[in-house]
Amino acid sequence: MKLRNIIIIGLGLAGLFLIGAELVDRIVAVVGDEVITLRELEQAYQNDTLRIQKEDKKLTKKEYLERMIEKKLIEQEVKRAGVTVSAQELEQAIEKKRKELGLSPEEFRSLLRAQGITMEEYRQQVRESLVLARLLAKEVRSELEVSEQEIIAYYNQHKDEFRTPERVKLYHIVVHKGKAGQKKLKQIIREYQDGKGFTELARKYSEGEEASRGGELGWVELGQLKPELRKIIAPLEVGELSPIYEDEAGYHLFMVAGREKSMLLPLEQVREQIRQILYRKQFEEQYLLWLERLKAKTYIDIRL
Repeated sequence: MKLRNIIIIGLGLAGLFLIGAELVDRIVAVVGDEVITLRELEQAYQNDTLRIQKEDKKLTKKEYLERMIEKKLIEQEVKRAGVTVSAQELEQAIEKKRKELGLSPEEFRSLLRAQGITMEEYRQQVRESLVLARLLAKEVRSELEVSEQEIIAYYNQHKDEFRTPERVKLYHIVVHKGKAGQKKLKQIIREYQDGKGFTELARKYSEGEEASRGGELGWVELGQLKPELRKIIAPLEVGELSPIYEDEAGYHLFMVAGREKSMLLPLEQVREQIRQILYRKQFEEQYLLWLERLKAKTYIDIRL
C-alpha cells in the first residue's frame, strides 16, 4: 500500500514538473515548420542577441519577438534559395573590416571582447550579413533603379540640403575680467583704430592659447556658433571689430577677416549623392515589401 502511494505521488510530482516546464518554456510563435519558445525570447531579449535595442527607445518583448520572427523568415528563405558564403569569403570580409578600423588582429579581438562578443559570434554575424546581402541582391536590389528625372526632382525639392554653410574667417582676442582687462581692451581698440594689425595686437595682448597664432580661429560656420555669439558676429563686415563679448573665460573681441556666403551646389556636383539617397530610400521600401511577401506566404502564429 505504501509502495503504491509512493508511486502515485511520484507520478503526480512528475506531472506537475512537466506542466511547470511547459509553462516556463511554452511556444510563443510558430514560423513555418519552426517554433520560438518563451525561453528563447527571454534570453534573446535580455542579451539583445539581435543587437537592435537602443538606449533611448527599447523594444517591448512583443516587438522583439516580431524581429525574431523576421530573422527566422529570412533564414528559411536563405535555405530555400540555397544562398551560401564560402569560408574564404567570410575571412576576407572579417579581414577587410579589421583593416578599415586600422587594428591589429589582437586589437580587433580585444575590441570584440569589450563589446561582449566572441570571435566565433562575430564570425556568425558576418556570415549572416553576407548571406543576407547576397539574397537581397537577388530579391530586392535587382528591382531598384533611380532615374535622372527622380534625381532632378529631388534636387529641386531639397535645395536647402545642398547649400554650403555661411562661414567667416575669425580672429579673436581674450583678456581676463576686471578693471585691468577693461583697460587693456580700450587700449587694443584704440590701437586697432589707429591702424595696428589685429594679429599683432593679439600676439601682444591676448591671454588666450591662440595668441601665438595672432588670434586666428580659422574658418567657422556661423550656424555652429552659440546663438548669442552668432548674433554679434553675423552682421560684422570684413575687418570690423565686434562689440565686447563676455563669458566665463573673460572679455572677447572678434574680427572677421573673410566671409563666404552660403551657396547652392550645382546638380553635377551632388548627382551621385542624390542617387545614393534615393537608392537607399527605394531599398528600404522594397525590403519591407519583400519581408511582407515572406510573411504572407509563410504560416505564422504568434502566441505571446
